[in-house]
Amino acid sequence: MTFQKTWIAILLLVSPFALAANTQPTFKQKQNWVSQLPREEIIRMLGVQEPPTESLDYSGLEVSSNLPASLDWRNKEGVNYLGKVMNQGNCGSCVAFASIATLEGQVSISSGMPGLNPTFSPQMLFACGGGACDRGWTPGSAASYLKNSGVADEACMPYTSGSTSTDASCSDRCSDASARTLKISDFNKPSGSIFGGGGKGSIESVKAALQKGPLLTTLTVYEDFVTYSSGVYLHKNGPALGGHAVSLVGYDDSKQAWLVRNSWGEEYGENGFVWVSYADKSGIGSQTWGFELAPAKGMIAITSPSDRQFVTAKQNLTVAGDTSAEFFLKGSSGKNVSIDCVGGSKIKGDSICTTSLDTASLAEGRYEIYAQSKSTKVKSQVREFFVVNTIPKMGVSFTAAPGVDLSKAVKGRPEFLVQTKTSTSVPLQYVEFRVIDSSGKIVSRKGNEYVLENMKMGWRSNTVPNGVYSILFHGEISLNAKAYGVDSPALKITVKN
Repeated sequence: MTFQKTWIAILLLVSPFALAANTQPTFKQKQNWVSQLPREEIIRMLGVQEPPTESLDYSGLEVSSNLPASLDWRNKEGVNYLGKVMNQGNCGSCVAFASIATLEGQVSISSGMPGLNPTFSPQMLFACGGGACDRGWTPGSAASYLKNSGVADEACMPYTSGSTSTDASCSDRCSDASARTLKISDFNKPSGSIFGGGGKGSIESVKAALQKGPLLTTLTVYEDFVTYSSGVYLHKNGPALGGHAVSLVGYDDSKQAWLVRNSWGEEYGENGFVWVSYADKSGIGSQTWGFELAPAKGMIAITSPSDRQFVTAKQNLTVAGDTSAEFFLKGSSGKNVSIDCVGGSKIKGDSICTTSLDTASLAEGRYEIYAQSKSTKVKSQVREFFVVNTIPKMGVSFTAAPGVDLSKAVKGRPEFLVQTKTSTSVPLQYVEFRVIDSSGKIVSRKGNEYVLENMKMGWRSNTVPNGVYSILFHGEISLNAKAYGVDSPALKITVKN
């Protein structure tokens, strides 16, 4: 990376905030899929080209404020406005993921519909905006792109870079991307940092901006942040690794900490979230971007099927926000199917309309679906789902990546090229790498929930003691709560680190 000198300089920073927060680390640590990566690959994931160089101003914090003592957009008056935690995989796309997480939360908040659950495409934002896995991107560029060009739904351009470790092309987006694109009306910089003008930012300005919704922010990642498990993170040891982008989604004065939504999957931290101490020297919150949206009324959302759901037999189609709507389905053949939904009802004040789809009338494969209100003609966001009506025949195989010789003792992090296939026109739902000892016990595993026909996956061999093991890849598709699985041929290896 080209920013090593900047990151090393950050090590010399001293937090200006020492009195109002507990400066003793109170967090727990454990190994996870990120910490098991080689250092160079962890650094590759930290794709902020302009890491923070100073911290927020905490002076005057003792002055009384009209702001609430805590805020958590996962539980704002009993309502969760945030989407599912995402996983960027081994690509420096953190800026795109943090931007999309912030955008999704803001759209739900601005619409007044927590059930809206919008999903936007980090792959499209990253590929079309100018980011790259090896060099990362800048939050300011992401905010400008969202304002000037916008981003389409996740189904328009699914994320592949995390499974391939390579960049995607903007031309891979769906042909009707422009009609499915959302633009923000503007963005602001609440911190007033040296990057946003106005001098050093204050904690109160950031907390005030958070009342309107999540914020895109950056921090310097130290080695001990990577193994964070729970509690309030406060850097205590290890060098700086790089600049990282996350979504700031709350704070708690009793914890003296910010609440951050990361993009390393739910395995990391507290189900994908991390509390970062006000006193931490990472620069958290010193750069922030808030997204502004034009007023929108009468929005509707498909709540069933969920995004990337595998369905069979009869499937409920449900739209929230209206009591009558029309569903439009399009399969890989390009044929459109429309289904009326009438006679909806209101449940706890929410307008709902549900009808049934008999998938036996559809060819197996991938479908896109959206709904349109009969009264207002407002359209929902597009979702994708997969129809599987027969027990699929599945296959998974693997070979060593170039430069890896599995006939010799393995050390470090070998990589594998994985091939998957099914008898139906759908991907596998899940692929897992497994290491099995001589007693038949699985002693190490690593999964991928976004399965492509051709993928690259690596494994940190020092997660097991030296010895002889069998390795294989396991694939799955789940239908009606029943999992159908397939294993690749197993291969014996010797681990010697």
